[in-house]
Amino acid sequence: KTELLRLQGMIIPGFRAVEDEAREEAKEEAMVEPQHIEAEAEKNVHSEDGEALPRPSARVLRCEPFTAATEAAQAVLFEDDSARGAIAGDKLQALLHGLPAAAAGAAFCLGRAAMPMGAAATEDASVPFSVSFVLQNDGAVAWPTSAALVHIAGDDFGFPMLELGPLGAGEAAQLVMDLTVHSSNVRHGLVAPSAWALIDTASGEIFGPVLTVEVVGFSP
Repeated sequence: KTELLRLQGMIIPGFRAVEDEAREEAKEEAMVEPQHIEAEAEKNVHSEDGEALPRPSARVLRCEPFTAATEAAQAVLFEDDSARGAIAGDKLQALLHGLPAAAAGAAFCLGRAAMPMGAAATEDASVPFSVSFVLQNDGAVAWPTSAALVHIAGDDFGFPMLELGPLGAGEAAQLVMDLTVHSSNVRHGLVAPSAWALIDTASGEIFGPVLTVEVVGFSP
């Protein structure tokens, strides 16, 4: 099981800890707008005696441009920066349609990869790239030990799940998703979103925004 690393400067596959200084920089200088992205559902539930119990919560602090894993991938992978950010309105409703009801609330697009169809036409072509972003626990309680980032819709691009474990209230962590797009899944002009959610795998509860990565084909 992947254990959460705090402020140690260590790296494990798919997960990287963020030091306090970097976290403050993310808040003050490099926040992605809007700065407060959270599910519309209330962060509190009630106990049997009626007292409000805090629920886990999360928001995106920062999201980096995609990084191609190879020179060949770099030659055919382009990113539409305008797609990165909070998802709202009709696009949000269309995305959430068909997802678990608990996912309804907020969503954040980590980016859109655009691939020229001529370069992606070969059946065995694949394009590996990574997505790096910073999540913050913006709630009043630590994430559960069974917290994980889980694929819930679309192509998982070889990234079905990442166990995260607890993250204290106010703490932030950098996640790195290593993805691979296969040419057979790229369609001209069709934006194909894939979605992941923060889930307490013990209870099935979804918390924080749904996170998406989009892929679209275009004619060079």
